[in-house]
Amino acid sequence: MTTTHTRTDTPAATRQAQTNPVRTRQDWEAQRAAAIADPGAFHGALAKRELHWFVASAGEHGAWLRCDQTGAQWTGWDARSGAPVALGLGADFEPWQRAFNADDPPHWKWFEGGRTNACFNEVDRHVLAGFGDEAAFLFEGDRWDMSQDGGRGAPVEAWPISRKRLLLETAKCALALQALGVRAGDRIALNLPNIPAQLYWTQAAKRLGVVYTPVFGGFSDKTLSDRIHDAGARVVITADGGYRNAQIVPFKTAYTDPALDDYVPVPMVREAIGQRLASLEAELGLSADELQQLLASVDDTLAGEVTVQRSDAMRGVGRALRELGRQGRLDAAAASRLRTAVAEALVATPPRVDAVVVVRHTAQADLVWRAERDRWSHELTDAALAKLLAAARAAGWAVADEAALLALPDAEFVRAVWAACPICWSPASAAVP
Repeated sequence: MTTTHTRTDTPAATRQAQTNPVRTRQDWEAQRAAAIADPGAFHGALAKRELHWFVASAGEHGAWLRCDQTGAQWTGWDARSGAPVALGLGADFEPWQRAFNADDPPHWKWFEGGRTNACFNEVDRHVLAGFGDEAAFLFEGDRWDMSQDGGRGAPVEAWPISRKRLLLETAKCALALQALGVRAGDRIALNLPNIPAQLYWTQAAKRLGVVYTPVFGGFSDKTLSDRIHDAGARVVITADGGYRNAQIVPFKTAYTDPALDDYVPVPMVREAIGQRLASLEAELGLSADELQQLLASVDDTLAGEVTVQRSDAMRGVGRALRELGRQGRLDAAAASRLRTAVAEALVATPPRVDAVVVVRHTAQADLVWRAERDRWSHELTDAALAKLLAAARAAGWAVADEAALLALPDAEFVRAVWAACPICWSPASAAVP
């Protein structure tokens, strides 16, 4: 039988003031010397106090714990129920096997065997601690209105985002990524203006253990293309546009679409050309040396590049064809046939990503849309919200809509979100495959 959860108001949590322990030059020198003498011990002590770690042996489902100033008392929350946990694990307990591994410099490893999650540390734990209504960050848009604030000016858009709102939007984006088939260890790329969605999707990636590459909105389509390929991104998160003072920058059509449609990774180019040349070998009477000469010319032309336009590859083919023609090894008709075949192969290269998620920000009227690839962010997150609410109701919370979910007390709110979108711990020292 389902248990019905009722709201119980508790006094608002209060912050304990913290002060910087480094007050003098001598303090700084002492800490620097300690860090150099034993990096694992120095940073390990900080990590135990400042970060929550997933400890599988703490309770039936594990717990997210950190130690107090004494190093002996570990407190946090049960990983499934969110219930407070306090354990006397002792000052020698460490939630990892080795704090610092310098065996193979410069490939240093930190906190081997440790399990944590950046999103939990940056979002969930603050709500669990009772600070859900506190502002997580303040958003100020890029547009400026000089008539505001007595002529001093103010942003056209500005508002605080609470920690509860940040957690809810993060969970929506995480469920949206899962609906697109993205799982822990997968890669995504983000190319967004300075809007709250930038943080929501970034935190969602952290929550799922997804590797992400954020690409600055001022970079070119070529740079974005290179970063997408370098990261091995399956999904790109972008926006219809962003504001730069009074101008609208069409992010999707200016950056994302050209990056994916106009540029091709060099390995994909070489594979497409190689396969097409091999299929024409008998038809055109090409020898192995001639095929190699063609590919070598393409390689020389594209040397040092990550992704290229198709015309760049065709220049390399054209150089080789001119040389083969000059040597009398390929007539004009065969050269034309080969050039056309290679161009067709380059046009037919496979899609580079599974999906492009588009955040509606500037609401442009004439947005180029690729139905087989493009997905609206709000449609994905609306579906995710429905899943969140359904899971919360199934777990016993009487939440009819988003407002009712946000109205839950902080700890109840986190548990309700966890019903559909729990935290995925990640190895602290995992190597990126």
